Amino acid sequence: MFKALLFLFFLTVPAMAQEKQLTEEQQQTVKKIESYFNAIRTIKSKFYQTSDNGGSAQGDFYASKPNRMRLEYQPPHPIEVVADGHYLIFHDKKLEQVTYLDLDENPAAIILKENFSFQKEDLTITDMTAEPGIITLSVVKKSLPSAGKITLIFKDKPLTLRQWRVTDAQQITTLVTLDNMETNVQVDNALFKFKDPRKKRRPGDIPDKKNK
Repeated sequence: MFKALLFLFFLTVPAMAQEKQLTEEQQQTVKKIESYFNAIRTIKSKFYQTSDNGGSAQGDFYASKPNRMRLEYQPPHPIEVVADGHYLIFHDKKLEQVTYLDLDENPAAIILKENFSFQKEDLTITDMTAEPGIITLSVVKKSLPSAGKITLIFKDKPLTLRQWRVTDAQQITTLVTLDNMETNVQVDNALFKFKDPRKKRRPGDIPDKKNK
């Protein structure tokens, strides 16, 4: 099912997170990653998504700080995902189904934060490895490990985010690769505005959240 391919969001990792003890060199690398994210204001990229159950998808990825993002899946997948600054919104265009989730409960939101640091965002580093030209870093929310785990994969020299990997509640692993990523380019703010297509709305369909 395509829902299994919603790689960032519908995932749970019930096991408790165990923090990795970092070497001094690894701690310096973590600081470089924080600086890398903080230097980025906007992102525009193609993405390719594969999972070990045989599913695949591709589309366009946009991000703008703070807390705004858009994923547009190419046909035949009628899906769009929008982070409007407050919520993560899933829209199935074919079924006109809309779901709102709290951004703060999703580990993937780290790339959308201003003045980012792992400690500030209450993130536990559970694993970190370095191979020639590649750095991988896995994190979970310390106070909410069941929200999910994300593994970030960077190209080194220069440090560049290339991929991320998640494992869902069914233990299906999904890998997302960014292609032709551009940072700090002009991105239309209209991409992050969402108009709910449902004509009739029931109380509670759309959360009432004040600006943070």
